[in-house]
Amino acid sequence: MAFIIVDDMQIPAKKFDSEKEAKEEAVNKELIVKDDQGDFWIIDEENYPKIEAYGYTIIK
Repeated sequence: MAFIIVDDMQIPAKKFDSEKEAKEEAVNKELIVKDDQGDFWIIDEENYPKIEAYGYTIIK
């Protein structure tokens, strides 16, 4: 497991190179988000408000 690190927070996440890979791994209560560098991450939906302001966008 990897982490998204913003300020002093560590958000548990799984990192993927492609949107397709992330969509195959995501389950209920998880979101796929994309960062400024084009990487895709799976996070728990409850953690999204913590990273939204740092350039992460939800992929539908």
